[in-house]
Amino acid sequence: MVLGVVVTGCGAIPRSGPVHRHAEPSPTATEARPTYLVDPAGPVPGAGPEQVVEGFLAAGTGVADDYSVAREYLTPELAATWHPDARTLVHRGEPSLVPRLEDGQYRLNVEVSAVVGATGVMERKPAGSTEVLDFEVVQVDGQWRIAEAPDATLLTPSDFEDIFEPHELYFADPDLSNAVVDPRWFPERTPVSTSIVRALLNGPAAYLRGAVSTSFPTGTTLAGSAVPVQDGTATVELSVPDFDPADIEVNRRMHEQLLLSLAQLESVDSVELVVDGAPVELGAARGEPELADEVTVPSRQVGLVDRQLVFYQGGQTEPVPGLPALDALQPSLPAMDAAAEHFAVVDGADGSLVTLARGEQPAERYSGTGLTRPSFDEHGWVWTADSAGTVRAVRAPARGGEPVRVEAQWLAARTVTSLRVSRGGTRALVVTQQDGVSQLWLAGIVRDGDGTPRRLNEPYRVAADVDADIALWLSDREFVAAPLGGADPVRPRIYDVSGQYEELPAIGGLTGLSAGNGPSAVYALADGTLHMLTGSAWAPQDDEVRDPAFAG
Repeated sequence: MVLGVVVTGCGAIPRSGPVHRHAEPSPTATEARPTYLVDPAGPVPGAGPEQVVEGFLAAGTGVADDYSVAREYLTPELAATWHPDARTLVHRGEPSLVPRLEDGQYRLNVEVSAVVGATGVMERKPAGSTEVLDFEVVQVDGQWRIAEAPDATLLTPSDFEDIFEPHELYFADPDLSNAVVDPRWFPERTPVSTSIVRALLNGPAAYLRGAVSTSFPTGTTLAGSAVPVQDGTATVELSVPDFDPADIEVNRRMHEQLLLSLAQLESVDSVELVVDGAPVELGAARGEPELADEVTVPSRQVGLVDRQLVFYQGGQTEPVPGLPALDALQPSLPAMDAAAEHFAVVDGADGSLVTLARGEQPAERYSGTGLTRPSFDEHGWVWTADSAGTVRAVRAPARGGEPVRVEAQWLAARTVTSLRVSRGGTRALVVTQQDGVSQLWLAGIVRDGDGTPRRLNEPYRVAADVDADIALWLSDREFVAAPLGGADPVRPRIYDVSGQYEELPAIGGLTGLSAGNGPSAVYALADGTLHMLTGSAWAPQDDEVRDPAFAG
């Protein structure tokens, strides 16, 4: 299998259990030194203004001691106010530094593949995205120093991969039942635990706001300058407005968010929460987190044999009992809820969404051009998008009312080929195409209090400029994506939500995918035969069932 990172083309998805574990960087580590300039050179006496700007840019790899070497290239005034963590630009190709008309002024033109913000949120960029960075150089005590520079550092893809590591922050869904992963990227410097907690207190990424909840009251800040880790315990000292030490439920939820987010570090086994200088009371139940960080689906799939809905599992099929005949339809793209009580198909005759249930007649709910495969969420809604980017959802029962249009203005100029609601119901995984190129997106789902979906937030781009028509959840942190319809062999990819991916074995004639619980439950429909991913091969399973899908 081939491993990769969308930004750089190499890397790997951690596979060690439900919470990914990362080694906390140590200044006394005896491992081999990294290939990037961990100790970049400071300014050379007598260097010209252009050399100073170039040296400053090269010093962006020196993250230690708050970029102390890079600050040596700045005037004392700018060195005191420069914020290197505000933006990290990952560039393609060679940047171009040119002098401007005014003496001492320079402009850097650079093509960027990704930008990481101050809270670790990565924004991936499609090909052709550029940034302009302006600099002004003046003399200080006879040496050229930079008086104006953007709050940013510039890294090559390989340096970025060496310096930064993805980490998972955890928030909760609105009803506080499921944990929701929010991927962030931080430089691997001591201690990463501080970066994680500061970002957690800052709240979820923009694409998740309104779709998830946090346990920390507004205005909560880190009381100390760092989050120390000693003998496996991370001590988090907070300043919490209007803190009530007797509110055990809130205390436990804060502790749980911290534990889920910090336990991915190999150095952290437990969290001690301190507020106003005193350890927080958590009550008797202070063990394992209560939020479920995985929502699974049943092992059986729904598919079609001729025009009949069938269950498929382990190479066997059986008709779904109690459903009406579909002889009057041209059923395709079947779907079902987790309880296998409600079903949906797209009628190929007129492009309509049809819902079904035992003992009820098929109900046509609405129609559209190029409807995506229906997606059931845990609140009882069935979702589709059409090729023009219109997203609609309707309650699954035939008497569930009229469909609602889910606001998603960012889809207006894009062709949607796949939309899947996450198993916890908080995010939509969307594939769009524009000018023959696909983008993979995650968007938070904002709902009314009764669960009615209202809006897809402005999205987070998981992968830019890829070849994919479909993307399906494998868990709440992983999904599989692939192009469909071609005769040539293709390699589906398993992505995690940070954008890292693993390439699966090649398969030709791919026309469909289905995805259950994890990589061991990936199925491919190719040349009319259903295959199951088995190690590094695709094992044929069945040549009758078509369009199979797991619940969701």
